[in-house]
Amino acid sequence: MGARVRALLLAQLLVRAGLRGQDVQDLDRLFPGKAPGTRASPRRAPEPERKGRLIFSSPRPGFENSSLLTWPCGRRTVSTTRVVGGKDSELGRRPWQGSLRSWGAHHCGASLLNRRWVLSAAHCFEKHKDPSKWTAQFGELSCRPTFWKLWTFYHRFRVKDIVVYPQFSGTSLKDIALLKLSSSVTYNKYIQPICVVASSSEFQNKADCWVTGWGHIEEGQVLPPPYRLQEAQVSIINNSRCDFLFRRPGFLSYDPDDMICAGSENGQRDACKGDSGGPLACEKRGVWIQVGIVSWGSGCGRPNRPGVYTNVSRHFNWIRTLVARGAPRPVPSRQLLPLAVLWAGLPQPA
Repeated sequence: MGARVRALLLAQLLVRAGLRGQDVQDLDRLFPGKAPGTRASPRRAPEPERKGRLIFSSPRPGFENSSLLTWPCGRRTVSTTRVVGGKDSELGRRPWQGSLRSWGAHHCGASLLNRRWVLSAAHCFEKHKDPSKWTAQFGELSCRPTFWKLWTFYHRFRVKDIVVYPQFSGTSLKDIALLKLSSSVTYNKYIQPICVVASSSEFQNKADCWVTGWGHIEEGQVLPPPYRLQEAQVSIINNSRCDFLFRRPGFLSYDPDDMICAGSENGQRDACKGDSGGPLACEKRGVWIQVGIVSWGSGCGRPNRPGVYTNVSRHFNWIRTLVARGAPRPVPSRQLLPLAVLWAGLPQPA
C-alpha cells in the first residue's frame, strides 16, 4: 500500500474516531510527515464548541445584542419546498429534532444543543429516571424506522446523565431537563444543533414559529405509519392574553415568567401527547432559535386553549452553567486509533 494511500486512510479513520483540532496536532508531533488534510483547514474558522468553550455574542450580523449558547447553531441545509393541524416534515428541515427513547420506543421529543447535550422537558422523566434506560435518536424522520435500516442505530446515543431542573416538583413550573450523552454526536446534513438565546422577548406575538414532534395528530388519535415527524406553524401569544385564557377554575396556572403559550386560538394547530420535550422554534435572519419546550395543555387543538411551553430563555444561565461545566473535547477511540496507526504503517508510540 502506497505511503500516500496509507496516510489518507489514517486521516479518515482519525476523523471517524472523533479527533479534532488539538488532538490531531498532538498526533502530528508523534507521527511527523503525514499527508496534508489531517489538520483543521486554516481557511475555516474553528468551531468553539469543539474546543469545549462557549461564546455568548454571535459574530453573525443581526445578533450583536443577543447571547447565544453556542455558535454555529440553528442552521439547516434543506430548504422548504401533524402535530395537530400539521404536516409531514422533510429529512433535514429540523436537524436538531431528537426522539428520546425508553425501552426502545419513542417517549418524548428533544433538541440538540451541542455534541453532548440535549434539551427536553422534566416531566418526561418522572417515571423513568435511570439514564441507562434512555437513548436519543437524531437525523431520522420516522420515530419507528425499519429494523433493517441499520444506519439508524449509528444515530442513536446512550444517555449518560439526566439533569432535571432543581426546582421542578412534578407541576407545570420549571419543566425543563438536560441530558448528557455518553458519546459525541457527529454533525452532518441532517443533524445540527439549534440556538438558545438569553432573551426571547422579541418573539412575542410572532406568527411564524414552528412546533415539531411525533405525538398525536389529534386528541386521542395516534400518529399513523410511517410515523413521520410532524411540523405545525404556530403563533406565539402574548402573556396577558395567555394569562386570561388560562385563568379558569380547575386549570393549571399560567406563569408568564416561566412559560410561553403558542398555537392558534381556533385550535387548528397545536402540540399534543407525545410531543412533550420537543422544540418550539422561531427563525431570525436565517438562524433558528428555540424559544420553548413542549410542556402541557388543555387537551389538544381546542379553541382558546393554546399549548403551553417552558420559556427556554428564563433558564439560559442554568443551561449555560451545565454545558460549560461538562462539554468535553472529543477523544480518540481506543479501538480505531491503534487500528489507524497499524494500517498506516507508522511506528506506534510508547
